Amino acid sequence: MSAARLPLIIDCDPGIDDAVMLMMAFLSPRLDVRAITTVAGNVPLRLTSRNARMICERMGRGDVPVYAGCPRPMTQKAVTAEDFHGMTGISGIEVFEPKAPLAKGHAVNALIDLLSAPPPGGYTVIISGPMTNLAAALVMAPHIASGIRELVVMGGADTAGGNITPTAEFNIYADPIAANIVFDANIPTVVLALDATHQVRAAPPRVARIRALPGANAALMADLLDAANALETRWRPGLWVPMHDPSTTGWILAPHLFETKPCRITVTTRPGKDFGRTRIKDTAKGPHRWVTKADDDGFFALIEDLLMGRA
Repeated sequence: MSAARLPLIIDCDPGIDDAVMLMMAFLSPRLDVRAITTVAGNVPLRLTSRNARMICERMGRGDVPVYAGCPRPMTQKAVTAEDFHGMTGISGIEVFEPKAPLAKGHAVNALIDLLSAPPPGGYTVIISGPMTNLAAALVMAPHIASGIRELVVMGGADTAGGNITPTAEFNIYADPIAANIVFDANIPTVVLALDATHQVRAAPPRVARIRALPGANAALMADLLDAANALETRWRPGLWVPMHDPSTTGWILAPHLFETKPCRITVTTRPGKDFGRTRIKDTAKGPHRWVTKADDDGFFALIEDLLMGRA
């Protein structure tokens, strides 16, 4: 008898790398994507919500509900990244209005409802954008923390330095108060920060291998990665795009590709040069795990296996 599929909720702000992450989750027979919640981040909420539904439709998963969430951070002005992701937020894919409408209700309420009645063992939850939705849900209903088996976060930076300020990573900087609320909830959490994601880059030979695979999904994946590389090299000549958000799905499917250390994470919320900085305190008690190393060859082999139905 095959193992039960892992119940999964994805909170995201698509974004090209979110789109790759969603594709990986849909391609895996081991993951059961129960809901997608969207937040303002890479682009405004109306676009992240449309982009998530576009990927669902392209992957034949229009049945997965997509709930629109918070259009701005908890206390500060919205920070978006159209300068990098483009005005649509998702270069490499033809923009269209998805057939499936948004699910009724707010993403925060959907998270509360889902996590209040979790499946046996709880939900795995991915957050690949600002943490506003889950933070608001935890403030309204703190008990939902017990409904999360594992939280897998793309965010933060330590030794790699930041990508929006010298010390802060975008997802955390966009709503550091929300990040502190989530980290303070004592949920078992794996954090894939820039320290790890900068080790996994979509070099052209890797994208060419994906493009050579048969099928529309391989072509879409290659189109997204080529578009992301074009944007990355425009801003950072000589570097290929890191696999930020896709690393979350990579961790869930193949944790052996990563090394972690136990720690407790806090975020600087005081205005100043370190605003949005993640601070890592090593402690054997956790409850967080900071990913320190990632196997780039193994990661792209995983993508190929997913596209070929071998994973």
